[in-house]
Amino acid sequence: MAKPKWLLPAGLGAAAVIILIIVALTAFRGGEEALAATDVKDKIISMYGGEVKDIQQDGSVYRVQLSRIDGEFLAIVDSNDGAIISLEKTGNAELISEGDIKAKLAERYGAEPAGLTLKDGIYSAKVEKDTHITDVEIDASTGDITKEEVTDKAPAEPAEQPVATEKPAAPKPSANQDQNKQNPNPNHNGHQGNKGNSQAGNRGNQSNTNQPDKTARLTENEAAAIALREVRGELDDVDYEDSNDGGYYIVEIEAGDMDAEVQVHAITGRVMSVVWDD
Repeated sequence: MAKPKWLLPAGLGAAAVIILIIVALTAFRGGEEALAATDVKDKIISMYGGEVKDIQQDGSVYRVQLSRIDGEFLAIVDSNDGAIISLEKTGNAELISEGDIKAKLAERYGAEPAGLTLKDGIYSAKVEKDTHITDVEIDASTGDITKEEVTDKAPAEPAEQPVATEKPAAPKPSANQDQNKQNPNPNHNGHQGNKGNSQAGNRGNQSNTNQPDKTARLTENEAAAIALREVRGELDDVDYEDSNDGGYYIVEIEAGDMDAEVQVHAITGRVMSVVWDD
């Protein structure tokens, strides 16, 4: 039985259609746009934390160098869908030395830290000044300050006053003493009276001249000098703010690449707070 002549062309046409479909699908898959490096970086940080040191595209994957406080890592990420193919630890994290941290704190606060400890990749330090204590925490890998708390020192207690003792009663005067009191020497009385008046007057003058003015307010220059002793840098601005306890000054200081606002009590000159801004 002879085959119809139209079967051969029909078969060839079907094969051509199938080949075209396969080619189209392959081209479509190969033309997918890869994820941007910034998207891969954000995903790695959100999942693992730390800091991305380097990211390079290698064919269909990204190779990401990740640094954390517990070590250095290499992450392999699919460039199409962002899937994490592998995460391998390549080494221990490089920590900043205690000497460098102490130098950084001394430059920032104008005083050496009283104590410096390292735990879980975080340095903890305490910097003590005349009026306050600052507790600081620093990332041992990056050197960034992660915590800063300022606590005012309690004022010194006044010295104890000696307890007054009762004087013994004076003896009863005799008859001769009573007579002398009734007939005193006029000249002697006049001299004593003048002396008493003179001493009372002197005491009154001393009381007036030695009494301090407890409500005298510091000048802007005095407040600025106190703030510059607290934070080394260049004076930017001084503003006075009124308050119920006598008011205070806000002194703005430029300290290298940081800005500090020092709050100084307008009466006592006490440093109330120090606020840093990048």
